[in-house]
Amino acid sequence: MTKRLVSILAVVLATGFLTYLLGCHRKTQVGSTKPQLTLLYNIEEESTEKSAIAQILQSQLGNAGIQVTLQPVANSVFYQHIGAGDFQSALGLWYLDYNDPEGFLTDFYSKAGFRMSGYQNADYDQAYLSGLLAPTSEGKRLGFEHAQEILLQDDPWIPLYSNNELFLLAHGSSGFRSNAYQYYDYRRVAKTSLRVASNIELQTFDPALVYDLASKHVATQSYEGLVAMDSNSNIVPALAESWQFSPSGNLLTFTLRKGVHFHGNFGVMNAGDVKASFERMLHSNSPYAYIFDYVVGIDDFRSGKSKNVSGFQVGGPLSFSIQLKRPFPTMLTWLLAPAAYILPANLPPNYSFEKSSAGTGPFILRSWDGSLAQFDANHAYWGKTEEGLPLPIPQSLSIRTMKDVNSMLTAFQQGDLDILDVPLALYNEILDENGKVRSKYAGYEFREVPLNNLKFVAFKMSNAPWGTDVELRREVSQAINRDIIVKDLFRGHARASKTIIPPGMTNW
Repeated sequence: MTKRLVSILAVVLATGFLTYLLGCHRKTQVGSTKPQLTLLYNIEEESTEKSAIAQILQSQLGNAGIQVTLQPVANSVFYQHIGAGDFQSALGLWYLDYNDPEGFLTDFYSKAGFRMSGYQNADYDQAYLSGLLAPTSEGKRLGFEHAQEILLQDDPWIPLYSNNELFLLAHGSSGFRSNAYQYYDYRRVAKTSLRVASNIELQTFDPALVYDLASKHVATQSYEGLVAMDSNSNIVPALAESWQFSPSGNLLTFTLRKGVHFHGNFGVMNAGDVKASFERMLHSNSPYAYIFDYVVGIDDFRSGKSKNVSGFQVGGPLSFSIQLKRPFPTMLTWLLAPAAYILPANLPPNYSFEKSSAGTGPFILRSWDGSLAQFDANHAYWGKTEEGLPLPIPQSLSIRTMKDVNSMLTAFQQGDLDILDVPLALYNEILDENGKVRSKYAGYEFREVPLNNLKFVAFKMSNAPWGTDVELRREVSQAINRDIIVKDLFRGHARASKTIIPPGMTNW
């Protein structure tokens, strides 16, 4: 066993969940004829949580006569296996950038760009599309409910739980806002210098390529879209002051905010920048390129027949429209994705996003050294407080990558961090056995946000026997005690899930 795995197990033991495992009476496996199952997981992403969940599943499934071999691998190796379809089952995390159940269903659509399980079902495709393209909310609900029913019959994914996000806030940090989709808004924090940290390594500063939580955390400080999501998961104006669908539902027109300045010397934002940003994203091989699938002219643009997307229409300096192939209300929701954030049309092709920022957001990137991103306040920022005062309030912001969670806790205790996003590895330190904050941390503000994410086990559907035998997959689902995960591992700060669409979703 490597030193790294020994360290991880030591942390896992500290969470207290192994009390359950060690006290569990294991049934005899003599005579079991069930095939062995290999569970792949990423040891570099939420390592404590993944290791704990993997061992809980190994124990629970073993009690049901299903022998599980754990396969912890590094981040790059994990995605190599996933991309090649070289796995039987894998622990996965699915989170969204927008409040729409479609995001949890898209992985199973046969024409989707990323398809972890490689699921194929013509009936599912029809149900998914009927919900996606429905002109009314009731039609959307019916289509998506039918799609989910099909998934629950076939079990390509076994839903496990959705967790809550816990924060400790130092004095003066109560202006911090976040929501169920992990957008972090630091604009109103009443501190001159604000310092936060993440225990996840970021992958990119380019908003068009943002796909991971750490990169989203950083990019959303400097870049913005036409619309945003508030702390209650409602769509609110951002770079667009207002928007309107045409009576036919196939034209979405935005009135842009006047006098919004880009960082640096890129000038004032106009409708041409919006058009250029969307076309740049499509050229960038963005994982979110699908959000423009229903825009007029997209096929000619992608095939190279046209240099522009005809459905992206500039009606004047502050008027931008999206012409759709058909009525498609989800278009507005999809524009919440960081990939749809607005950049200047005159951005150089070789622009280095790691050295500076070219957005319109409240904070301007000053430097990045591989672990610390430092930002200065954007004094030309358009946003105001509810009282009409200029935003942002902090004059500087730093976001540090700290993989060692104990070092992160120490920095918070010593006053070197203002907000602590509490990882699972620190639950035993900060929470008592009933999930309450221990008295030594009572001087900090405690905040809890239920997340609309999904933790699950995915099967590669083309790989026998587990992917090709639905009865085997159902046995896995039935053998898992999700309440143990919620109660013993998360100390009540999570919600068991038996559906692909988390119950916290409201937009359907």
